[in-house]
Amino acid sequence: MPMAKPIPSEIFPENLLEHRAAKAWRQLGPQRTKPAAISVLKLRTAIMSIESLIYREVISRLSSPSLDCYGFVPEPGGQFGWLFLEDAGTRDYSPDNAEHRASAGRWLGEVQRAARLAGIQAQLPDRRLGHYLQRLRSSRAALLERVGNPVLSAAEAALLQTVAAQFNLIEANWAELERFSNGVPPTLVHGDFVIKNLRVRPGANGLALLVFDWEMAGWGFPAADLAQVDRCARADMDAYYAVARQDFPQLDFADIQRLANYGNLLRVVEEIYWATLYMARDT
Repeated sequence: MPMAKPIPSEIFPENLLEHRAAKAWRQLGPQRTKPAAISVLKLRTAIMSIESLIYREVISRLSSPSLDCYGFVPEPGGQFGWLFLEDAGTRDYSPDNAEHRASAGRWLGEVQRAARLAGIQAQLPDRRLGHYLQRLRSSRAALLERVGNPVLSAAEAALLQTVAAQFNLIEANWAELERFSNGVPPTLVHGDFVIKNLRVRPGANGLALLVFDWEMAGWGFPAADLAQVDRCARADMDAYYAVARQDFPQLDFADIQRLANYGNLLRVVEEIYWATLYMARDT
């Protein structure tokens, strides 16, 4: 999945108060303290405005501790801007830790409830099933186009053809997924609910889950956030269900397990989609 990276060519002035980020920071309040350090990430204004919206309208509604968003300041020209977030710390999330996974399950249920109350769906990108189907088709076309590349070995070309054939099978059964999704109310989707975007923070009331990087967020089918595959949060399904069933009594635990299974599938589609983009870039 995509990840914002520091801009390597950024030259910092000797006095950090002269940096563009510090000037934007002071626009939020003239008494803001001087920053100890600045990390510059290459994200466009459209993405950061969505992140700011989610922190402001959804995350702020959570009763559990969460990251503070101090504000968003667009730069002149409108292409980029500055989003100021609390430091999430260095305590990594581990899907092998049962307490961490339970926190992730509860957090997903609570943030989805808060998002529905916030009523921001019209302001978020579409993450319904059509989003994933488009990416499946795009990935399959890219794989088949690359099969004829002379630099590939016969085994590599055969692997690409096998993946494309599996995508054919998935699309042939897509109607089954759509029927199931009709019974699952759409909600906020993080879109990249993986280890690298999570931190934990011990507190007086237990472990807090801190979630960031909403670059892929949208409104739609929530399965991908429940995926149990490699690098994902692998949220505890019992903890998630304990929250979700209060809002969706029509869904039983078997439905939640099925939702996570579909999440595994959609997560793989997303991973392959981004891999094909990187393949094209490196060609």
